[in-house]
Amino acid sequence: MVDKEYYLKLSKEAQDNYKFYKEEAESSICRREYTISKRYDISPYWYGRQSTVPGEITEEETDTYYEFDNHDRLRISACDELIDGYAYTVYEENRIITRLYVRGVLDSIKEYLIYDGFIKRCIEYSARNDKLQYEDYIYEGERLIQVYQPQYESNSGYFEHLVRTYFEYDEKGILSRVLDGTKGVIYVMMLAEEVALLREEVKKGLIAALREIIGNVSRVLVDRSCCFLAIFLHDEAHTVYSPIFQPGLQNIRDEQVDNKKDYETIWNSGEHPVKYQQELTDQELIQKLRNLIMFWRNTDDWWEEGMKLWQEVAYSLNETNWSENFILAEDFIVFVDREGLDVTNGELEKSIPLVKLELLRSKGLVPVH
Repeated sequence: MVDKEYYLKLSKEAQDNYKFYKEEAESSICRREYTISKRYDISPYWYGRQSTVPGEITEEETDTYYEFDNHDRLRISACDELIDGYAYTVYEENRIITRLYVRGVLDSIKEYLIYDGFIKRCIEYSARNDKLQYEDYIYEGERLIQVYQPQYESNSGYFEHLVRTYFEYDEKGILSRVLDGTKGVIYVMMLAEEVALLREEVKKGLIAALREIIGNVSRVLVDRSCCFLAIFLHDEAHTVYSPIFQPGLQNIRDEQVDNKKDYETIWNSGEHPVKYQQELTDQELIQKLRNLIMFWRNTDDWWEEGMKLWQEVAYSLNETNWSENFILAEDFIVFVDREGLDVTNGELEKSIPLVKLELLRSKGLVPVH
């Protein structure tokens, strides 16, 4: 049980002695690093847990920077979490305390408890929200294998993925994967050749899976003609490794064309009935794709790489002759959709071979450049 009264007193003491902690930290500084975003944290493997990329060091002066003492310990963190937020860290034998202030007012305080040389617990009190929470770090030998956050157990159905975080290592003891409470991958490290092989395997799997989905759509529509299958992505990682596939109905498109709607409307998958939507069902394939996306997320390229992969899948499918499938329109295509898809400037064309593209142009469905 965490004693809230203790942390209320610690918080009051931190506010009363703001000037002391600020000046004490500043007097110990030996060097400063400017970064483009958050780069350091006292919590072990915070970047893997957040599925994020440590901010790059830059020669330019930025609002976000870190200052270190002569033992190379982090003492000051500037504006890496909050605008105008400055955190001052103090190191003691059995604990580390970080006090975060915004314009001189205490925002929060974190106490890291150390046993046998390892951080075993972090208690955070948010003065701004009057909220106290903690997390435990569980080790196997010298390796962190699990983080436990009990505050999420009261609503584990919704926050099940946050209750526990698991860490896996390669044979050299280097962190290789971080899994959430549902054992879903949130961080993964792979060699370049492993990524290339996995990408090719996933691409082939997705092409096969979408062929099945197109077959399912044909059976569901019965006698209604389908003019496209949109792979809808948006700017969250899970929609890239498990997107929605939206069929487009020919009768709706015909009405749009008759009403002289613009290209963006004609290719807007949101104009079509959601009841025909499809999803990937092969969980093994989804997990492999998730590994890829999370690896790319480590390098901050997940959106571009994910989009490119799906465009290649769509392109391959669009090389297929669907003439034996009477539900699919003559100009049926698969394409990658997103909010704000820029059809006018050719974004759609990245998913379509030239032969199909010329057919669409001849019908006035895409612009001629």
